[in-house]
Amino acid sequence: MEPSWLLPLLACPRCRGALGVAEEARCLGCGKIYPRRGPFLDLRASRERPLLRAVNAFPPVPLLYDAWRVRSTGLLSGGRLSFVQELARLRGWLLPTGGPFLDVGTGTGVYREALGEKAVGLDPSLPFLRAAQRRRPGAYLLGHGEALPFRDGAFTGVAIGPTWNEFFHPAKAAAEARRVLSPGGRLFGLLLGPGSSLGLWRPQEAEVLALLEGVGFRVRLERHGRLFLLLAQVE
Repeated sequence: MEPSWLLPLLACPRCRGALGVAEEARCLGCGKIYPRRGPFLDLRASRERPLLRAVNAFPPVPLLYDAWRVRSTGLLSGGRLSFVQELARLRGWLLPTGGPFLDVGTGTGVYREALGEKAVGLDPSLPFLRAAQRRRPGAYLLGHGEALPFRDGAFTGVAIGPTWNEFFHPAKAAAEARRVLSPGGRLFGLLLGPGSSLGLWRPQEAEVLALLEGVGFRVRLERHGRLFLLLAQVE
């Protein structure tokens, strides 16, 4: 079940009405019912890239993901940024805001765990959330970054890791991150820069800056090999 601090932050991802939560969630505005999938409320209300959806739904993928994740930062940055340094930058940027925190595209819960007990992980993949709950117990919900199931200004910090490259609508995800942040709130991001897409969004630096600045963020972008690290704040 969801922790008590999280329940007041929830909202319908379709109409943003308040949610009544018990064995399922019901929007008090539009009446939409959101079921549970095992222990997780299913608040999904957007789309995913078809190939990535199929891959992420394949149970062996989350089982192997951690082995890749702890190495990927160093490999993709050409040794300029390590996984340990990535997590240190995440905590150093977001934790001073006090929380609560949201990890969009949480995967196996790496960022959620790093941000502490008052953080919720959101992901559209049920197999990934099952793996996250086993390895890093905490608050998790099924949902999409392009239609966040939270009220306006609910969080002081939002983290979006490599999920940036997987969004079907990156502009909607940026606007939603801005919407759920409180005044002065901060966004941490990590994504792959330009290259062979293989069905992913692989933007140029200028495109990333325009996207985030266009929805009201002040952005510092660092390039580490093929990776972009984003430190953004609500203006």
